[in-house]
Amino acid sequence: MGQPARPARAATPPEPARQQLSLLPAAPALAPTPRPPEARPASSARVPREHWMAIELPHLALEALARAEPDPERLQRPLLVVESGAIPRVHAANRAARRAGARPGMALGDALAVLDTPELVEHDPDALRTQLEMLAGVLLRFSDHVHPEPEVHRILVEVGRSRRLFGGLEALRQQAQDTLAGLGFHPRIGLGRSPAAARLLAHLRNPAIAEDPETLRRLLTPVPLEALPLAATTREGLRAVGLRQLGDLLRLSRPELARRHGPELLDLLDRLLARRAETLPRFTPPPVLDLSLRLEHEIHATTALAFPLKRLLRQAEAQLRGLNRSLQGMTLELTHREARTRLTLERGQPGMRADEWLPLWQTRLERETLPEAVIGLRLRASRLLDPPDRGDSLLAGDPASTPPADQLPAVLARLRARLGEPAVTRLVNRRTPRPEEAQGSRHDLAVTPAPVAPTPGQRTVGAALWLQGPDPATPPDQPQWLGRLEDGWWDHGQDARRDYARALDRQGRRLWLYRCLRSGQWYRQGYWG
Repeated sequence: MGQPARPARAATPPEPARQQLSLLPAAPALAPTPRPPEARPASSARVPREHWMAIELPHLALEALARAEPDPERLQRPLLVVESGAIPRVHAANRAARRAGARPGMALGDALAVLDTPELVEHDPDALRTQLEMLAGVLLRFSDHVHPEPEVHRILVEVGRSRRLFGGLEALRQQAQDTLAGLGFHPRIGLGRSPAAARLLAHLRNPAIAEDPETLRRLLTPVPLEALPLAATTREGLRAVGLRQLGDLLRLSRPELARRHGPELLDLLDRLLARRAETLPRFTPPPVLDLSLRLEHEIHATTALAFPLKRLLRQAEAQLRGLNRSLQGMTLELTHREARTRLTLERGQPGMRADEWLPLWQTRLERETLPEAVIGLRLRASRLLDPPDRGDSLLAGDPASTPPADQLPAVLARLRARLGEPAVTRLVNRRTPRPEEAQGSRHDLAVTPAPVAPTPGQRTVGAALWLQGPDPATPPDQPQWLGRLEDGWWDHGQDARRDYARALDRQGRRLWLYRCLRSGQWYRQGYWG
């Protein structure tokens, strides 16, 4: 006979929204849901493998609007998101509008009667669906089984198999909360042994975690029937016979409940208590990165694009981390009323961090002049890559402690962003010993050429930072001979016969010289140092 289960410490509820999120309506005062002590299973008990996390986004329309709004003062005034129809209704209201008496679901005419010239924004279901699918891709970092429910602004994540990887269910929930908060979303999260239980706990904002069936039953017992997804006729019939809580249903005879209210009620109870499996299709992310943002106000200067662009880059980073992918280049499309401006940016090696892409884009935008005001942004990358083996940080730490090989790709990316792609090229060995012809250039910095060993002639004459072409020079006083070069003797008199030397000029600079054996003239090929 095993020892009785010991009560576990209740999970800490999530912190309330901060002051700057005044766009969100204040949470209504609800009576606290009674939470029985959580039971920790005995060592011999089998912990269920499947566990679900329901992420509910009740303020998705307002939060999506806040992500595209650079002016926080605008969000302090009454604002309504309106659903069009025969009778326009309020889909969402910010805190200032709710304080004045506006509520979601209210007819727009009634809301205007209690508000003094509120700002009206049209409800866009397609845009919200896109936002929810983006967040589903972000949550893939916690599980491979993610199921969005766009109609109710909710995402379900199966976390039973990844709980140990993230330090347990409570730590996993906190990481999911922090990830979404970093993108500007503030969800309600519930954890349950079934999708139905997780949905219900998220709706009730109950942070308790039930690890075994008996604890789950005790946790759901005090839930009011009004919180259950029941048909109105079923709910009224249950109330007519004096039933008020879910525990009242669990004490009744199952055949009698099925006879009076149909098998749907028993099916709901079985799904809540994890007695019946609920099959949910998996979310499949798109194979490309394609993020867009519609601006609520026109932007006339490239410097003002930093705020919405930072939002998009953070969104891209979170989505790439969920997909375990990276990218080396992306395209930014600026939408105007009559045209579009398309900009591209490439890096020396793959990366996903927003704080590394943003300075490059700001440098790139400094060279642009907007033909018209910008009303939207679209960030695209058609080629996603594996993440770098050594991480995606190039200059995240102290540059003095960063190896030069790791600094070079970031430096090249900044130069290309500031000067343009054709202005920064890569030198390649052309396998000819003449220094003025041995180094060719190529524009494709993304492709590293195969290493080529120097020719014997190149090893003989050495190397330096040479000029574009040899310049005539005066004979040196004390040359240090390096070697002789004879090249092109087969090319009908186009051969080069030179003796290379090193010397110092009057300013103390080290010169790289050669003497033509045909004419005796000295030439300066370049400099050392």
